[in-house]
Amino acid sequence: MTTARTASLLLLLAAAGCAGSRASAPAPASGARPAGLPADAAEALSARSQRLYSEAVQAQEDQRRLKVPTDWAVLERKWRAVLDAGEVAEARHNLGVALEAQGRVDEARAEYQKALAAKPGLRQAAVNLGVLLEKQGDLAGAQSIYAAVVRDFPEDARARERLAAMYRNAGQLDEAWRLAREALLRDPRSVGAYMVMARVSLQRGNLDVAQLILLRAQKLAPSEPELPFLAGEVLAKQGEVEAAAVQWRKALALDDGFLPARRALLDAAVKGRRWPVVAEHAQAMVRADPKSAPAWLALGVAKRHLDKPDEALAAYARAQEASGDALPEVHLARGVLFMRVKNECEPALEELRAYGRMVGPVAAADSPALKLQRECEQIVAENRRAQEAAKEMQREAERKAAEAAARKAAATAPAVAPAAAGAGAGAGKGEPAEPGTGAGGGAAPTSPPNPSR
Repeated sequence: MTTARTASLLLLLAAAGCAGSRASAPAPASGARPAGLPADAAEALSARSQRLYSEAVQAQEDQRRLKVPTDWAVLERKWRAVLDAGEVAEARHNLGVALEAQGRVDEARAEYQKALAAKPGLRQAAVNLGVLLEKQGDLAGAQSIYAAVVRDFPEDARARERLAAMYRNAGQLDEAWRLAREALLRDPRSVGAYMVMARVSLQRGNLDVAQLILLRAQKLAPSEPELPFLAGEVLAKQGEVEAAAVQWRKALALDDGFLPARRALLDAAVKGRRWPVVAEHAQAMVRADPKSAPAWLALGVAKRHLDKPDEALAAYARAQEASGDALPEVHLARGVLFMRVKNECEPALEELRAYGRMVGPVAAADSPALKLQRECEQIVAENRRAQEAAKEMQREAERKAAEAAARKAAATAPAVAPAAAGAGAGAGKGEPAEPGTGAGGGAAPTSPPNPSR
C-alpha cells in the first residue's frame, strides 16, 4: 500500500517538477539598466528634460552601487517627471521597466508599446516587450518579437538568449545550442545563454560538459539560484544524491522562494521516506502557492505517515479543491487512508473506484490501486457475511430462549391447577359453595339454645 502511494506521488511530483521549472521563464526586467539617451536625442530635449533624465538614471545607478533593494516606486516617479517635461521614448521604456518590477504588467506593456511607437528601433523596449509577452504566456507573440530583433539587430544577444530558451523548451536542442552560442559570442557574460547550454547538455547526457558550463556561469552570477539548482540536477544524474541535495539547499539559501529546488528536495525526501522533511518542504510550497495541488497532496501523504490522519484528509481536500478534482492521486491517497488507517472500507472503495474512473481502465489495471480495491471489496464482503452470521446467531439464540421459557412455563403449570380445582369441590353441580361452608362441605352451624328449656 505504502509503496503504491509513494510511487504515485513520485510520478506526480516528477510531472509537476518538469512543468514548474523556471528554466523557461525569462529573467525579470528588474535587473536591467535604464536605457541610455543617445546624443542626438539629448540635443533635441530641453535643458530641464535632460536634467531630469540624468537624475533618474543616477538614482537607479546609486541604488545599484549601494547594493540596496531597488525602490521602483521612486524610480517610477522620476521617469514620470521626465515624461511630464517632454516625450522621450527611452523614458517610456524605463518607466515600463519600473512598472513591470512592481507587478503592474499591463501598464508596463502599454509603456513598452508607446516607446516602440515613438521609436521603432528602440531595441531594449522590443526585447522587454517580448519578455513580458513570454511571461504572460503569449509565446507566439514573444517569438515573433525576438525574431524581428535578431533580424534587425545582428549584434543583439538578449533576443538570441530568449529564443534559445524557447527552442530548448520545444525540444529543438540543436537550434537552442546554436542560438545560445551566438548569444555568447555577442555577450560573453550572458548567463541565460550558459543556462540554456547547460540544460541542453544535461538533456543529452553530457554531464561533464554541463558541469564545466555551470562552473563558468556561477563565477559570472554567484547569486543566481538556478545555477546551483542545475548543478544539483547534474549530480543527481551522476548518482551523487547527497551532493545534489547540498546544491539544491544552496539554491534555496540564495532564494527561499525558488520552487524547483524545493521540489527537488521534496522529491528526494519522498524517495527516502523522510516524512518530516517532506512535510517541511510541502508546507513551504503551499505557503508560496496555495493553489498548488501537488504540494497539498504531498503534505497530506506526509501527515498520514506522521500519524495525523485528520490533517492528511484536510490536505487532500485542499488538493482536490485546488485541482478542480482533476488529480486522481488524491482519491487514491484518501482511499488508502480510509482503508489502512481508519479501517473504513466502504468510503475507501468509493475513493478507489473514483481513482479508477479518472485514470481509465488501462492505467487502473497497471496501478496497485486495483489490487487495493479488490482487497477492500473482499473485506467488505467478509464483513457482510460476518454480520449476517452474527444476525443468524442472534435469531437462533432468541429462538432457543423462547423455547426454554415455554418449557419452564409448562413445567410449573400442573402444580398450580389442582389447587384451583379443589376450591369448588363441595359445591353442587354448577352451583357455587354456600358462604360459610368449608371446602370439604363440613357440618352446618348449630341452632341457638331454646331459652324455655
